[in-house]
Amino acid sequence: MKLIQRASLLIFFFSINFEVWDPFNTGGSFSLAKLTGFIYLVMMLPSITSFVSRKDVKYFLNPILFFFLFLTLINILNKNSNLQNFLNISIFQNICLFYILLNHEIIDHGILEKGLISFAIGSIVFALLYSAGIGVEISAGGRVSVFGDNQNPIAMRSCISILIIIFSVIQNPLNLGKLRYILFLPVPLMIQLIVVTASRAAILSFILSVLFMVILMRNKNIWVKILIFMIALLMLAAAWMYTVQSEVLSIRLLSSLQDRDLSGREIIWQNIAPLIKDNFIFGVGTVGYLNFSQDTFGYMNSPHNVFLEILCYTGIIGLMIYMVFLYRIFLKSYELYRNKKILLPLILLFPILGTTISSQILEVKTGWILFAYIAGTSQILTNSSDVAKTNIHNMNHQDRQP
Repeated sequence: MKLIQRASLLIFFFSINFEVWDPFNTGGSFSLAKLTGFIYLVMMLPSITSFVSRKDVKYFLNPILFFFLFLTLINILNKNSNLQNFLNISIFQNICLFYILLNHEIIDHGILEKGLISFAIGSIVFALLYSAGIGVEISAGGRVSVFGDNQNPIAMRSCISILIIIFSVIQNPLNLGKLRYILFLPVPLMIQLIVVTASRAAILSFILSVLFMVILMRNKNIWVKILIFMIALLMLAAAWMYTVQSEVLSIRLLSSLQDRDLSGREIIWQNIAPLIKDNFIFGVGTVGYLNFSQDTFGYMNSPHNVFLEILCYTGIIGLMIYMVFLYRIFLKSYELYRNKKILLPLILLFPILGTTISSQILEVKTGWILFAYIAGTSQILTNSSDVAKTNIHNMNHQDRQP
C-alpha cells in the first residue's frame, strides 16, 4: 500500500501541469489532474487513521481552517434564497489536499521532494508538447497557450520546475546519480515557454529566484560555487535572449514600466475598490463577490491579486487570518535555510509571491503543493528540536543519579 500511495502521489504531481486539460470536452467537469487527484485521495484513505494531530501540523492547519470557516460564515450571511454556493468546494478540497500531503510527508519522509521532481518532469513533458506544436494556441494578443490553460499558470509552473531541477541536480538530495544532469537539457525550452506566454510575473519571479539562489546558496566547494554561477549566468542569458526576441513580452514589460499597464488589472481593482471599502471588515464572501462581478463585469472576473481577493471575500479579518498562515510558511522557509541550509523552500517563495500578487492561488493546486512541501520539510526542524530536548532531559537525569 505504501508503494501504491507513493506512485499515486508521483502521478498526481506530474499531472498538475495538465490541470485544465479536458480531452473529452466535458466543460471542465473532467481533467487529468482531477482524475489522478481523486485516485491519490482514495489511495490515502487507509492511512488516515495513522495521521497525526501533532502541534506542528496544527501550526499550519489551524489558521487556514479558521480562514475557511470564516469564509463559509460570510457566505451564509450573503447567501441567496436557496443557500447555493455557500460552501466553496475548490478551496475546501485544496485544504484537504494540503492536510493529506503534509501527513503523507510525516509518515513517509521525503515523498514530497520526490513529488516535486515528478512535477518538474511533468513540466518538461508540457514544454516538449509545446515544442511539438501539440495543443498550442495563440491569443489575439500573440500570447501562447497550451491545452487552453491560462498563460500565467503555465509560465509559473515552468519557473517553479526549473528551480526544482536546479536544486535536484546541484544538491542531489535524492542521490539520483550522474543521469540527473540530463534534466538540464530541456531547461532552455522551458525558459522559452515562459517567454512566449508573455507572463511578466513569471519572468520576473524566475530572474529574482536565480539571482537570490546565487547569493544565498552555501557551499564550501569552490567548484560547486563556480558551477552554480555558470548555470545561473547561462539561464539568465537565455531568459534575456528570448525576452529580447519576443516582441509580445517586451511590449508588455515596457508598458508596465512606462504606462503602468497591468493588462486590465488596474481597471478591475478600480471597480472592486468601492466593494472593499463598503465591506472592509467582513467582506461579502465568494457568493457576494460572484453577484457583484456578474453585475459589474457581466461574468465572474477574478481580482488577479490574492490579497484583494481575500479582502473582497472576508474583509480585513479574513485577510489577517490568512496572513498568519502565509507568515508561518515564510518563517519556516527562512528557518530551514538558516538552521539546515535547505534553500529551495526559501527560493520557491518568489514564484509563490509572484502568483499571489498577480494571479490566484486559493483554488489552484500548484500553490498548495508548494505550501505542503515547505510545511512538511519543516518537520525536520521540529524533529531536531525534539531530539535536542530529549538529550538535555537524559543528561539532566544522569546528573541527578547518585
